[in-house]
Amino acid sequence: MSVAAHEPNLRLAYAQARLADAERMRQVYLAALDGVPQRDIARAIHLSQASVHRTVAKARVLGAEHESVEEIVLRRFTGQLTTQQMLTMLAGYERWVPRVVHPVDGVLPGDTQEQLEDLLDDGFLTEDELDQVLDARA
Repeated sequence: MSVAAHEPNLRLAYAQARLADAERMRQVYLAALDGVPQRDIARAIHLSQASVHRTVAKARVLGAEHESVEEIVLRRFTGQLTTQQMLTMLAGYERWVPRVVHPVDGVLPGDTQEQLEDLLDDGFLTEDELDQVLDARA
């Protein structure tokens, strides 16, 4: 049997796991911001205090208190959002990082369009959906 027969379920499981990881990170971060000791957070979620510390540091850098582009797309993929809701949210995404073209280095990494193109490559977004978002952002 080939992976193709299992691919839809594998992709769904991947999307669900990514969403769960993002939500756990967000909740750990928000608890820490509210002053809950990392030791208490660690006990509540069965992690070491060092893991909680790393999670909080990562969340701070990523701005995990806000939903990411990936989360919006994966929420649609898992059926939590309609396509129209996803497109509306992406078109109005407040934390959009514009694409920067450096005269020597070319396109610099880390822009929101690149994130969407990666989701397109992974099959979580269609070319038409990407075009609609980019047209709305223009």
